[in-house]
Amino acid sequence: MLVTDAPGGTPPPAPTPEPARFIVHAWTPGLRGLAVVTQLAVLGALLHFTTLFLSDLFQGTQHMQPVPVATGLVLRVVLPLAFVAVLRRSRRATVDVDIRQCILTLRGGARMEIPFEAVAEVRPWRLPLPGPGLTLRMRSGRAFLHALEVEDAVPLLTALSQHGALGAAQSHTVVRYGQARHALWRRRWYHLLVKFVLFPLVPTAILFYSYQSISFGGPLGEYKMYGLDAYLRSFGRYYAPLVLCLLLFACFWRVIAEGASLLAAWLKPAWARGVRRAAEWTCALVYYVGLLALMGLRFMM
Repeated sequence: MLVTDAPGGTPPPAPTPEPARFIVHAWTPGLRGLAVVTQLAVLGALLHFTTLFLSDLFQGTQHMQPVPVATGLVLRVVLPLAFVAVLRRSRRATVDVDIRQCILTLRGGARMEIPFEAVAEVRPWRLPLPGPGLTLRMRSGRAFLHALEVEDAVPLLTALSQHGALGAAQSHTVVRYGQARHALWRRRWYHLLVKFVLFPLVPTAILFYSYQSISFGGPLGEYKMYGLDAYLRSFGRYYAPLVLCLLLFACFWRVIAEGASLLAAWLKPAWARGVRRAAEWTCALVYYVGLLALMGLRFMM
């Protein structure tokens, strides 16, 4: 039996479904261009320092000195990346997709309603910079002012595709690349702490122990002869260069991993997740195991 609340037996209207909400970063062309140029400059700086590092490693030279390299990394890598992070945070926004339109709400509270009939198609970015993203092409032939950076664009594209033919964007290279990266690349602060602060203590301890044993006759020889200050300074002279070298070593393999993942998403989309998983495992094994294996091989020679 049909239960009704309205007079005359008319069923009540169906409730309007809640709009689907997605977190994005909304970039204007100028700000996105600034972020992309900054990221490319950072990549160039990392490649420069990595080339010097590999040259010293294979030729046995010591052109890289800790203080100049650390200063260069701060000025050319850390500060530009922090600038991009601040820009990205300022562009944080939400997209609500309901039955008639999508609504973009910017961080400052500005709200833009985009009817579906005004959208011709959704185009993924050609390059995932400053991250994977989408551009809305309007029926007027122009692009919507704000491009939307969203790493895993598939849920948003699925919601949009229910309201019209918005292009075959889900199969795009950058979309598949971003989806695999979002699922398989972990970037929490404690991962960075373990990788670049705590793990370098292991090879540092090995090298420092060898130095103390050879030069002072035991692991605490310098401490007994010259005190704690001299002992800690010697430890720092091993730890600081190793941290810098490991950072560059990790960046070198990260560039290879991202390039391989993007290439797989382009040439063989079905392999995108598998290649990404293999790339992440390779980076971890080379960083955590390969370095220690090389050190052990050097001690045995």
